[in-house]
Amino acid sequence: ETFRLGFSPNAENSLVKYLISKKKYSREDVLEAGLAFVGRRGLVDFFRNRLMFPLIDHRDNVVGLAGRVLDTSTSSKYINTRETLVYHKSDHVFGLNITKDAIRRENQVILVEGEIDVMSCFEHGVGNVVAVKGTALTESQVNLLSRFANKITFCFDDDKAGQEAIKRSLLVVEKKGLTPSVIVIPNGKDPDEALKKDVGAFKKAVKEEVGVYDYLLTKLVADNDI
Repeated sequence: ETFRLGFSPNAENSLVKYLISKKKYSREDVLEAGLAFVGRRGLVDFFRNRLMFPLIDHRDNVVGLAGRVLDTSTSSKYINTRETLVYHKSDHVFGLNITKDAIRRENQVILVEGEIDVMSCFEHGVGNVVAVKGTALTESQVNLLSRFANKITFCFDDDKAGQEAIKRSLLVVEKKGLTPSVIVIPNGKDPDEALKKDVGAFKKAVKEEVGVYDYLLTKLVADNDI
């Protein structure tokens, strides 16, 4: 209820029919909002058989949607609303409408990669958290987050891609004059997995965040024969 999750049924055009027939929206409206595409037999729902996350800006406006696959045979685990007049992936972070007060209070924003990670952290009392929709922070996202906190703490997946995303994000974070740090995830590849295994260990890691360069140098030394 807090994150307003929903579900898209596994039907070709149930949303299209509802929006056009019942709500009297035009075909053009539905297409421009990124909710449908033109198929061989007319408009087809863009999201089908997925757990749905509304993408909501910090002013509480729904600007887009993300859908997480329920059928594992489908190729794309997540799909997002395409770029529209109101949704720009590079400007948006997930969860800020709910977590902005905690971020202000702590003067720190914890960055995770996915929607489920945000929800797991929030559920277990780590409230100052948002997810970035992509592999690195953009200038727009940093400008937005700087209005709420002076410290940006990375809690990206503990893999090579996560480390590279931190490196790519550093320049824009430091250019804005914000303090970067890292939470070293214990017992798992991402916050959701770590919290499922040991809530206490994850919360301890949050309190014992490390400097970003200490983190990157430690990884570098571990990965190479000095």
